[in-house]
Amino acid sequence: MGKMLLLLSLCAAMVIGGCSSGGGKQGDTASAEWAAEQGLDKTETVDELYAKAKEEGMVVVYSQSSRIKDVKASFEAKYPGITVEAFDMSTNEIVEKLVREQESGIYNADVVFVKDALGVVSSDLVSRGILHAYKPKDIMDKLAKPFQELPGIVSYASIRTLYYNTKVYKESPVTNWWQLTEPEWKTRVLINDPLDSSDMMELLLSMIQHSDDMAAAYKELYGKEIELTEENAGYEFIARLLKNDPVLVKSSDDVVENVGNDSQAKPPVGIGASSKLRNIEQKELTIGANFNMKPKISVLGPTYLYVADQAKHSAAAKLMIRWMMGEVDGAGEGLRPFNVLGSWPANTATEHKNPINLDQLDVWAYDANYYYSNSIKFREFWIKNIK
Repeated sequence: MGKMLLLLSLCAAMVIGGCSSGGGKQGDTASAEWAAEQGLDKTETVDELYAKAKEEGMVVVYSQSSRIKDVKASFEAKYPGITVEAFDMSTNEIVEKLVREQESGIYNADVVFVKDALGVVSSDLVSRGILHAYKPKDIMDKLAKPFQELPGIVSYASIRTLYYNTKVYKESPVTNWWQLTEPEWKTRVLINDPLDSSDMMELLLSMIQHSDDMAAAYKELYGKEIELTEENAGYEFIARLLKNDPVLVKSSDDVVENVGNDSQAKPPVGIGASSKLRNIEQKELTIGANFNMKPKISVLGPTYLYVADQAKHSAAAKLMIRWMMGEVDGAGEGLRPFNVLGSWPANTATEHKNPINLDQLDVWAYDANYYYSNSIKFREFWIKNIK
């Protein structure tokens, strides 16, 4: 399939139609009219939606999480007469499939469960009417403030976090991002290749965007101003990290399994998805996450639920979105597979599993427009500096 960025950045201009080309479905009046006709701006009761959804008989979900199989089981048990057809795909596969289908006049998806993918989803797919927001007021009123004004309804948020081996280290041996550029950690830092991982690239892009924070963290650690050889302190950090030969891996599973390997006298540290903290119980790994990194822990990444344009089962789509949000009280079975250690449900009524609350996370705000506008520049910088 090629590198993720070739799909998510370059496809914005080539496959999707581009943020400035005006091609494809951008500004499609028919799309907006369809959304209004389906009542995507309304709040209906569950009983009302179920009556309509039974007539439709099914709902098709494109999901970025394999846990959608659990949602399928619980939804079909709760709402007999409605079959769930679930597709488990990566974010970039979802983006590509949606665009290719809709550009060809094929409207297969009803619900799309996806991350923002460097802003491609909100800056392009939503703005061009390929995806539509469905925000029932009774559930939106329960969401945490950071998620009230986003382009779609947010199920949960997660971060990229620094992992360490708790058998060797009683506490995190790294508390400032700049420490990863020191000789002690040469070849001992595991990260997802950002050209394969939009989440990893979003963290690095946030460091570039907030370069003043990175410069201040450098001064706090070393007691002197940073001397730049790159454009700003964010790019400087990335260049120095690459000179320290980090180990690029394919997934966050690779990160936590290697960091948590008990046979190592000097285990590496790694940057991976916070949701992998659930591996502590599932795979009995001796790993911990540092929620006190300087200058910020990470960037808070939302996971959205959207209705696909021209969805054939729009009532079932709305019912499914409510189900996956955990309904008004945030306690429903549809949210349960995603309410795990390392994920923070957006619904404030939901009792999360984490040692720290969402409002206690010292993170950078997610800036879809910045990521969308700067991802190609980042890619060029990364390729130039990688060994």
